[in-house]
Amino acid sequence: MKFSLSNPFTEDLAVDLGTVHTFIYGHGRGMVVNEPSLVAIEKGEVIAVGNEALEMLGRSPEDVEVAYPMREGVIADSQLAQKMLGKFLRKARGGRARLSRRMIMNIPSGITSVERFAIREVVTGIGVGKVHLVDEGMAAAIGAKLPVTEMRGSMVVDIGGGTTAIAVVANSGIVESETLRIGGLDMDHAIIDHIKKHHGVLIGERSAERLKMVLGSAIEPMEDHRSVVKGQNIAEGGPEVTEVTAPEIHQAIEIVIKQIVEAVRQVLERTPPEVASDLHDYGMVLTGGIALLAGMDARISGATGLQVELAESPRQSVGRGLLALYDQPLLLRRVARTIEAN
Repeated sequence: MKFSLSNPFTEDLAVDLGTVHTFIYGHGRGMVVNEPSLVAIEKGEVIAVGNEALEMLGRSPEDVEVAYPMREGVIADSQLAQKMLGKFLRKARGGRARLSRRMIMNIPSGITSVERFAIREVVTGIGVGKVHLVDEGMAAAIGAKLPVTEMRGSMVVDIGGGTTAIAVVANSGIVESETLRIGGLDMDHAIIDHIKKHHGVLIGERSAERLKMVLGSAIEPMEDHRSVVKGQNIAEGGPEVTEVTAPEIHQAIEIVIKQIVEAVRQVLERTPPEVASDLHDYGMVLTGGIALLAGMDARISGATGLQVELAESPRQSVGRGLLALYDQPLLLRRVARTIEAN
């Protein structure tokens, strides 16, 4: 079957392949896949992906491993990533579109040649004719509806599960940027370590993520909110329930938040004066799942002196930005690197 504009069995897709979560959008259909970037492996074979694999996380038999094929925003295991993406694409096509003529996918800025080769390995042979790779910061800015094609400077901070992309954009290009390979997963691991050290209880990643979103804050909590969490007593090995406070969670994740805030400050310091004056007038926008962490906007605003706003549906900003590029072909040519996948 050849790819063509008139072929009813082809569809253009936008893929936000994240460390923790994957969103896939069909051009003209909107979001078609919204699942964790997880695979479950048994005896070397992938037995589940996405939500099905998530249900096995922390609950699977010893011979079943649940893993993230992505790490810090890049592909950690090419074979697993290809199998996961292939299954997600089949779900996205839903029996309607057998092949995809084109796909637009996000990548972190500053990836190495080895990491770029891993991307090429993954997208080759998955039923896509051409793959456009777009910097995550630019995609987030477009998805947040910033005026990226104008001479006026705009700034976006996209805080995801595995990376934090900071970008200043103007005139369809990136003026200044930085990608930190830290994000929400690092906060989860910090919470796990804190509870292990101070409570003697080992908890899982899903429990840590829940505590982060229920009690976590980027600024010192004004109230002593509490929540209980179930885990395993390290000394005795049995189940245990312990109570955790909001100040504890803030203390646990503070080291990650400080790194993000400092990186934002450094990008601003490197930004040319003319563009920096635009940011002073118009501020910046936060995207990504961790943008929803309580007080994150206030923390960054306090550290930079700029107005900070949350994007609409911040978790979907990157994917929506990628999808929007199908309707802006000139901009797509400006911002994308292209791989002929087949």
